[in-house]
Amino acid sequence: MLLCAAFLASGCGGGSKSPAPPDIAGVIVERAPGHSHVGGKVDYPGTHPPSGGNHNPTPLTCGFYDQQPPDEFAVHSLEHGAVWIAFDPSTSPSDVEVLKTFAKEDHVIVSPYAGMSAPITLVAWEHRLELQSVTDPRLKQFVEGYRNGSQAPERGGACQGAGQPIP
Repeated sequence: MLLCAAFLASGCGGGSKSPAPPDIAGVIVERAPGHSHVGGKVDYPGTHPPSGGNHNPTPLTCGFYDQQPPDEFAVHSLEHGAVWIAFDPSTSPSDVEVLKTFAKEDHVIVSPYAGMSAPITLVAWEHRLELQSVTDPRLKQFVEGYRNGSQAPERGGACQGAGQPIP
């Protein structure tokens, strides 16, 4: 927590000027209901996975997961500039392999997520894009445009801490 406070005070987290988030068709802006560190489970209202809100003090380590990670840790990574690519657990192995390639990039989380309204959902802090296919060019546009983007309150913060991604 002290490290996070020092990071915020240094001005490195979101205080610098950067281009506005890209204009990608279908992106929905969702204002986060909070941005505080809290212990325990958070009840995120609305569509899932959450695109912001109160979260665990420890960010999720970015990378690929074969199990759904806790929302509270992933949301902290979003605050640091991560993009979360969530896919329906019934996604074909070949499509999962396509998504897994994005997990090799800095500040990207890829994981299954049950109960979504689309087969693939991408979230960045306060931004959501739902896709039907891994071949949609907006997948790459979203990752490139929002990863460490100006929408993140603590852009460039650590994307490691909790969780063990699969190499």
